[in-house]
Amino acid sequence: MSATRRLKLLTALCPHSQRIPKHSATSQTSLPHSAQLQTSAHMHKGLPPVRDGDELSQPLQPADVRAFWDNPQPSKRPSAAEPMDISELHALLTTIIHKKARKGAVAMEQYTQRFCETYELLESTDRAKLLQMLAYKFCTPKGAALEAASKYIKGATESSDAAQSAYLARTLRDSLTPQYTELFDQINRLPGGFAFLVHMRADILEFIRSNRDDTAMRAMSDVLMKKLETWIIGTLDLKRITWNSPAYTIEKLGQYESVHAVKSWLDVKRRLGSGRRCFGFFHRSVPMEPLVFVWVALTDSITGNVQSILRDREPKTLREEAHAKCAIFYSINSQPGLAGVDLGNFLIKRVVGVLRADLPNISTFCTLSPLPRFRAWLDHWLTPKALEDPPNDINIPVYALEQLVSRVPGASTWTAALKHIIDSHGWTSSQDTLDAMEPVIRTLGAHYLMNVKRGNSRCAYDPVANFHLRNGACLHRVNWRGNTSYNGLRQSLELMCNYNYVLDRIEDNNERYVRDGAIAVSGDDPYIAQAQASSISAKL
Repeated sequence: MSATRRLKLLTALCPHSQRIPKHSATSQTSLPHSAQLQTSAHMHKGLPPVRDGDELSQPLQPADVRAFWDNPQPSKRPSAAEPMDISELHALLTTIIHKKARKGAVAMEQYTQRFCETYELLESTDRAKLLQMLAYKFCTPKGAALEAASKYIKGATESSDAAQSAYLARTLRDSLTPQYTELFDQINRLPGGFAFLVHMRADILEFIRSNRDDTAMRAMSDVLMKKLETWIIGTLDLKRITWNSPAYTIEKLGQYESVHAVKSWLDVKRRLGSGRRCFGFFHRSVPMEPLVFVWVALTDSITGNVQSILRDREPKTLREEAHAKCAIFYSINSQPGLAGVDLGNFLIKRVVGVLRADLPNISTFCTLSPLPRFRAWLDHWLTPKALEDPPNDINIPVYALEQLVSRVPGASTWTAALKHIIDSHGWTSSQDTLDAMEPVIRTLGAHYLMNVKRGNSRCAYDPVANFHLRNGACLHRVNWRGNTSYNGLRQSLELMCNYNYVLDRIEDNNERYVRDGAIAVSGDDPYIAQAQASSISAKL
């Protein structure tokens, strides 16, 4: 789809939104490409050749809407600049990192801008090679670090001069700093440089996912993450995102949504309508692109099924919002390049404050959260030994186990029956199978959340659970068939759970969880109560 036609679609679907800025560092939507799109498909329809700007007068087709949403971010790569070979890139990086530009700050800015433009030109494989070169060729210089360490040790043992010791310590610290941090600093000084670095780190993390043993790249990712954390402080603005927000901002909600996929513009409109809220943190240098955002539903009670929120065609009206009792946080998302930067914690606390001020009738602040690693954990737990001789450390009612075994002819144990069912297709379409599975899966889910830890630590194994419990929330309820989508079945056998932010308990819950790994509980879910009792008895 051409960029001009794309702009028309944005205008038609978001009539009150602002136009996309042409020169924003993160909003390069390739509008000039429209002049090149006199396509054969257009002429094949019997229409005259398209001139630049004519597409705004052409009617939108259903295929245009689908193509827009299927490919929300056109190519950002400019076509004017010529790509550089690897030796030229190495020379350019050397100039930037070692500050060899003889004309001072202006020249350094130009060289850094040249690097950024070249990076945008590269395909993903070439970007990976460039990032590897940066990680290996411009890391901590071993020789300088060893020399500084030797001088520091000698000075510490032979001299009592405090000033000399401080100088040697600073020299040692500087020698241990990777050289590529100078490049990051230079890029951050450019307009839109912060957003560029966020997207660069997303590329680094994408490489690491398929090359987990590359310690140099992992180290560079960690260094850049710390830099981003430092630069974020004091630069974030909390904004409510509505259907009247800029179309570019609304588009980014769909692009970065990683929990419950956005299917269409109407889907977004429903999520931003009455009875719903969306808030995001925006960096001041990227005022139209949320770094992290949260979706909120205003309800009368704590919700246990996410489809009831996502498919609700009649959410609360503005008048009914004044009588809502619960705010349900059902999806929190951040840009991929900010993985590991804890923004969600601050976002939730700020949003709670805003909602309490705007809607004093809201008394319950609760999440509807996924269990993203539950199915993977269960597959690992169902070892060949467990299939033959089920573990007895999880208390599941005998009647439930017998009912489950009866659903699989020939199964000798409940674990074998469970394995057979979850590995089969279509088991969720049988109500009898669902009834047999519910007590077993809810018991295992509660055990997973309450008792399964990450390695030898006290932290919950599930990353979402660890996030909310560390923030001071209470585990409230395990919801059977909480997410009946394909992704919900694949990740967690359709389980979801609620974490309740009881405001007067948050600080105490946080302290006890961080110190002892103690998980606070609210509500009266019998499965959580049973898992909690098993946890306590195991410690005695």
